[in-house]
Amino acid sequence: MKNNPFAVHNIDHLSASAINQFITNPASWILKVSGHRGIPNPAMWRGTVIDDAICKSFENDLSIEKKIHRSVSNSEYDFDALYEKHNETFNYDVDAVDKERNNLQRYLEVAIPFYAKLGKPQECQKRIEVEFEDIPVPIIGYIDLQYEGVTRDIKTTGRLMSKIPSTICRQLSLYAYAEDSVPYADFIHVTRSKAEVVSIEITDIEKRVDELKKAAFSMMNVLSYSDDINQVASLFYPDFDDWRWSNPIDQDAAKKLWRIK
Repeated sequence: MKNNPFAVHNIDHLSASAINQFITNPASWILKVSGHRGIPNPAMWRGTVIDDAICKSFENDLSIEKKIHRSVSNSEYDFDALYEKHNETFNYDVDAVDKERNNLQRYLEVAIPFYAKLGKPQECQKRIEVEFEDIPVPIIGYIDLQYEGVTRDIKTTGRLMSKIPSTICRQLSLYAYAEDSVPYADFIHVTRSKAEVVSIEITDIEKRVDELKKAAFSMMNVLSYSDDINQVASLFYPDFDDWRWSNPIDQDAAKKLWRIK
């Protein structure tokens, strides 16, 4: 495609998370395109650390207890490194940081035995790239665990939802489409009184992939409105009552872009 609105706005690829952000909160996606980056939080670090620890647990033929001990030790170091890296800039709530750090072992105590029973995956953090006709940039993603005919995504959570969010369905459907596999979301669920892994198969793959394609096309059309991101932003307006705008740094950046006093 000669006229590529994504390239004009310095976008060389999409992801399921970017497309989901456009669907659920287009103004926040426009803000990101403008150059603003979201603020990492302790829950994000928890997910990153747990993913990494689970992948590392397959590397050595150790007992479950030793795998947990080694993973917890490595994870705590990695978690603290992430905290130290960002805290000087964003000044996090210490209680929120401590809560996530203290729960790492509980997540791993239930997760590592679960995945040990499944056996070693073919790949961890496998990169996939999907191209669709009329969309001039690829959609890139990373599969947490790839088994023969099965993709699995690790989701750490303190609250199980009665229905899998469409955002997760779209993400895993993209992975399944790329690998012609059956996708599972593994919810590692930890509360004060419970720790469990709940696996749910995603079944509406064709429908969800179609949603991604249509949304990506809409994103392209939005960006084609103007080469100036300020003009593109004028097509939307942020709703600060939405919980997605709870961070004051994001709000301040949005107010600057939309010239809100």
